[in-house]
Amino acid sequence: MNQLQKFTTNAGRHIYSFQVQAFPSLVSNIYLIDDGDRLILVDTGSGMPLSNEGLVAGITAVSQTYNLPITLADITDILITHGHIDHFGGLPFVRQHTNAPVGIHVLDRRVLSNHEERMVFASSRLEAFLENAGVSVDHRRGLMNVYLFSKNYYHSLPVQFLLEEGKPTVGNIGVYHVPGHCPGQVCLRVDDVLLTADHILSRTTPHQAPESITNNMGLGHYLDSLTKMEQVKGIRLGLGGHEAPMDDIYGRIAEIKASHERRLAKILDICA
Repeated sequence: MNQLQKFTTNAGRHIYSFQVQAFPSLVSNIYLIDDGDRLILVDTGSGMPLSNEGLVAGITAVSQTYNLPITLADITDILITHGHIDHFGGLPFVRQHTNAPVGIHVLDRRVLSNHEERMVFASSRLEAFLENAGVSVDHRRGLMNVYLFSKNYYHSLPVQFLLEEGKPTVGNIGVYHVPGHCPGQVCLRVDDVLLTADHILSRTTPHQAPESITNNMGLGHYLDSLTKMEQVKGIRLGLGGHEAPMDDIYGRIAEIKASHERRLAKILDICA
């Protein structure tokens, strides 16, 4: 499962990648950025037992394969790319091993620091959306159970700093705010490598929830964010929150845009 990989930026910094089984049908990528002074963990998995085991196994594999004497206790900083459980749910487990400060974008901060309150609000908005869409009571109940089951594994934890666009964060890592898939979704630039999280993936198009459920989500924001990243020059490699590395991130952006344009055209044809 580890699928251990090592990438080196044009400035000589090392990025280690391995996979964890976030959920039975979902694999997530975890990243460690080592610049000699700091060991930065990007995302933590879901917090489910298999995910936590994979996190420890992945760091152990990095240590043994590359002769680095590191454990979870050596993490200096934790960056969360966005407020979806498969990316931040492992925080309580990680914080048992390190007091490293946690950073996330302000629009997703409350998902981490006021999780229980946020889940009440988000679930009520989702249930209202499903009801207005005509989903039956029984089917609605089943969908809500699926939505909420994994959220109960997480408990609120404080956020120590915010990831802000235009202000390099720890390790002089660049931050780009790219709402759409999630309100506080960010991409992280490490020299000529871009950690795209769930904004850009190599094979699939990230799902988009309507803004009626949560502000700063939805296709309009997502397409604007794709255009924003399309204009960022000098990216040699893209590393997503799932799936494989991307050697041509600009080509992948064009593919995703074209896919959505085809879908929108079909909807217009249906409505005509």
